[in-house]
Amino acid sequence: MNIVAPAGSYEKMQAAVKAGADEVYFGLRGFGARRNNKNFGIQEILDGIDYAHARGVKTLLTLNTIMKNIEIENTIYNFSRIYEHGIDAVIVQDLGFLKFLAENFPDLTLHGSTQMTVANHEEANFLQKLGLSRVVLARELTFQEIKKIRENTTIELEVFVSGALCIAYSGNCYISSFIGGRSGNRGLCAYTCRKKFQDENKESGYFLSPNDQFLEEEVKKLKEIGIDAIKVEGRKKTEQYVYETVNYYKDILNNKERKSQSYKLFNRGYSKGYFHGDDKLMNFDYSANFGYKAGTVSRAGKVLLDDDISLGDGIQFVGDDYEKLGGVYINKILINDVKKEKAYKGDTVYLGRIPEKTKYIYKNYSKELHDNINHEMKIKERKLKIDGEFSAALGEEPVLIFTAENLNKSRITAECKMEVLSETAKKSIDVKTISEKLSELGDTSFEIDNVKVSYDNTAFISFSELKQMKRECAERLKENLTASYRREGKAVNVRNFENNYNNSPVISAMVSNKEQEDVCRTNGIEKIYYRQFDVAKESKLDKIDLNSKLVSNLYQILKSNVDKKSVDWNLNIFNNYTVDLFSDFEGVETVFLSPEMNFEQLKGIKSKKVKKGMVIYGYLKGMYIEYPIFEKEYKELHGDHNDMYRVVRNDLDNIELYMDNPMNLIPKLEEIKGLGLDELRLDFTFENSDEVSEIIKSLNTGKGKYNPYCFERGIF
Repeated sequence: MNIVAPAGSYEKMQAAVKAGADEVYFGLRGFGARRNNKNFGIQEILDGIDYAHARGVKTLLTLNTIMKNIEIENTIYNFSRIYEHGIDAVIVQDLGFLKFLAENFPDLTLHGSTQMTVANHEEANFLQKLGLSRVVLARELTFQEIKKIRENTTIELEVFVSGALCIAYSGNCYISSFIGGRSGNRGLCAYTCRKKFQDENKESGYFLSPNDQFLEEEVKKLKEIGIDAIKVEGRKKTEQYVYETVNYYKDILNNKERKSQSYKLFNRGYSKGYFHGDDKLMNFDYSANFGYKAGTVSRAGKVLLDDDISLGDGIQFVGDDYEKLGGVYINKILINDVKKEKAYKGDTVYLGRIPEKTKYIYKNYSKELHDNINHEMKIKERKLKIDGEFSAALGEEPVLIFTAENLNKSRITAECKMEVLSETAKKSIDVKTISEKLSELGDTSFEIDNVKVSYDNTAFISFSELKQMKRECAERLKENLTASYRREGKAVNVRNFENNYNNSPVISAMVSNKEQEDVCRTNGIEKIYYRQFDVAKESKLDKIDLNSKLVSNLYQILKSNVDKKSVDWNLNIFNNYTVDLFSDFEGVETVFLSPEMNFEQLKGIKSKKVKKGMVIYGYLKGMYIEYPIFEKEYKELHGDHNDMYRVVRNDLDNIELYMDNPMNLIPKLEEIKGLGLDELRLDFTFENSDEVSEIIKSLNTGKGKYNPYCFERGIF
């Protein structure tokens, strides 16, 4: 079972490789689901591919964002260079981009990002046929669901085991987009979920902030059922965190017992995620890297330690309600007025002046741990095992051959020769000594696994020349090895899409109840949809309505009983390639375009194969959440910046979070009709009968409060 590790920078990639990662993933600057991270430039990616390949580690490129039309075309120049250099796989989210890559780079290995929210075996099997060799399963699955998917699919499965959880389904969140144009689906999440909220009862907390996930012994269960890879998240964390976490999972898989130190390097609270289906997911008390509890403050201002501390450690002072009261690096430790460099769990210490109301000391930087990891990373090297073969005889050229196996199971060789051996050795040299000299590969990325020596016990061999020969052969092998991954360039076909133009679009409605439906029909709207569930989870497939005319997940599309159906916008229909992909599904008549698109982008969406629609009125859904955070069927959450959200608990006990004010594009209806779309939809969620009627009538008057959200500004 491979360990897939984060490489948010070149240094983190090296840390992950040294720690034992089998695969590393990194983003191209400007793309990927962590666009606001440092990410790699082109040359860093090319160097990183060679660094990893020289050590037997696979490289994965994250192009896992929703793509604009122009981005698909503009990505190709840079991506072609990366493809030709030998990237092992690309991680994608956008179904249209997946189709584009599969068509133009048929030998390229493609992985489906967790943002695809693959939550059942039917979707996994379909995506395999579409061109994926692996899917990263949705993070919201329990072990039993993962096991059932594994039993019913042959595609490679990767499971997220460590790192930050997004409370929205596997990262599909629109809050940042709708608030400020920063799309979480395009790597620019503003982390609204990590902020403090107040509910309608004036109670406050971090209601949308989960603990980070950290599976431990659970990974052995994943290995037992045949999961192919486990993913460690942490491109925004330090290289020390990456090194320790990857190294810990390597130890688990090698049955080496030890305690993890990751929580000492980053800590916003930890849970087992959804793995056990328990109720320990959320942390309402704090959402940032809080550290871990290191002590409790007495009335006398002294601290009873729960963990060891040292001079240079970073601590913060925390009140009863987890309010941060300040923080310092420890520069004084006194035990009974005696100065100490270190104190231990159970000691009572004086650390200097502590802010009033401090109850706890939290440690968020361990100098000793950082120093130890830094030292280990400095001296540790990742080596690729190779074979050696050496022959030497009087009157012949000595020959050294190094052989390695690349990740594609091809044997790569390098051969070096010296001048003919003409001198007889005055003192015999044994084969063991020659073998030892050949095995000393120093600071290369190789280590000798097996070496064969053929020596006539007569010729004189200069050890200095042998050393030079060995160095040249190792360098040549490295060149040949990295070159073995190179590919020929591909001629890329950027398609031209044609369009059907409709100047008389159908007005439809999506409703939440029979009362809303009746008002719509009374007012002349005949095409009515009912709201659907965003995700089809393996254990809840029987709850998915396969007779609905509106489909909101791939499972619903694949198993639908309806001849003519429409695809909802939550499937992130954002470019012509995605529109084209959905047009190939049997029975798909209309696709609804993403409300993250602005007017100009909507003009660029073209198709002659399928009808196109958009929502022009409705409360926009910002998050779809698997975890039943609240018991009530309806709640309101108020943020610090006058932002408010309406929270609904649906029939699956999932949470749907809506923006407080509905999007209303009706005052711009005439401009929208100029887009030539086939269907314009009104979405009704919280509206009563009178409000529904008023909205429908405004189609004729153009009156109402214009509220465009992304329609004008678009998203970054």
